[in-house]
Amino acid sequence: MLPSTLSSVVLLITKALDAEGVDSKQVLIRAGLNPAHLTDPNARYSYPAVTHLWKMAAKVTGDPCFGFKAASFWHPTTLHALGYTWLASDSLGDALERAARYIRIANTALTAAFEETDIGYRFTTEMAKDWRGIQPADEAIDASVALILDMCRSCYGTDLHPTLIEVQRPKISQCAKQYEKLYQSPIHYSSDRNAIYFDKVDITQRLPTANAELARTNEKIIVDYLSRLDKNNITTQVKAKLLEILPSGHLTEEIILQSLHLSQRTLQRKLKEEGTTFKELLDETRRELAKEYVNDTSLSFSEITYLLGFSEQSNFTRAFKRWQGQSPSAYRGQMRMTG
Repeated sequence: MLPSTLSSVVLLITKALDAEGVDSKQVLIRAGLNPAHLTDPNARYSYPAVTHLWKMAAKVTGDPCFGFKAASFWHPTTLHALGYTWLASDSLGDALERAARYIRIANTALTAAFEETDIGYRFTTEMAKDWRGIQPADEAIDASVALILDMCRSCYGTDLHPTLIEVQRPKISQCAKQYEKLYQSPIHYSSDRNAIYFDKVDITQRLPTANAELARTNEKIIVDYLSRLDKNNITTQVKAKLLEILPSGHLTEEIILQSLHLSQRTLQRKLKEEGTTFKELLDETRRELAKEYVNDTSLSFSEITYLLGFSEQSNFTRAFKRWQGQSPSAYRGQMRMTG
């Protein structure tokens, strides 16, 4: 199956075309895309066709900087529920971790990573292994970097300046002013990756837009959506079930097996093929939720213990220390001081 792009991402292109006085509907049709899908927030378009659309849009507008204009029309719904969970994240680090986990909701041809390097934290996007033969349009690269930066600044503040930006696209002299105005950072063109580097202080600072409950709610919507999109991906299916059942406090592997209509042997085999295990997925899901729950000061540690499916608070405390390097109470106190 060909990789796909969310319809709301394509909506950015059509809005930018219309703003230039170009009939976006006709351009979509010429690119082989059905304009009717734009009104369906869950619809998806073929990624190769969308790549062609980006190039067509730049050509018909005569604007080599078209990607920047398209990105300016972004809205939280552009990335489905990922936009809202991003804006409600506790820190930019949390937001970018979520973007790395769930980038497929926007484009199934992409993978992303958020990691610490020698020169700061780096958010990287690249083509998924199966689709590296498809070269992304330069305009799409411009739009994605601009959108990520704009989303970061919308919750952090306009004074956010990345320490470095790397883009695969070559430098375009006509767009120099746009690059300078948007990036406000050193730029490496014709790089082997698309990446944004951030200072640790900016990444860890608590955001004024943080809302743990809103972030959790929208993250569950993302996982549910991806479980429907990736019906053959058992990892996504198990993750969705874990998020659904964990808060009940009655999670067992048997319940997951029954809900997925699988035997233990079949589940183990399928997860092994995807490079993971049930134990690893459970630990990963608990780790992600634990940080959000501890950031939510309305929840007591005994409540969090129950919500994560631990039998004893001491078990939760030990697990949290393993995940974060400090106790839940120390972590919560630290977050209050940086808030």
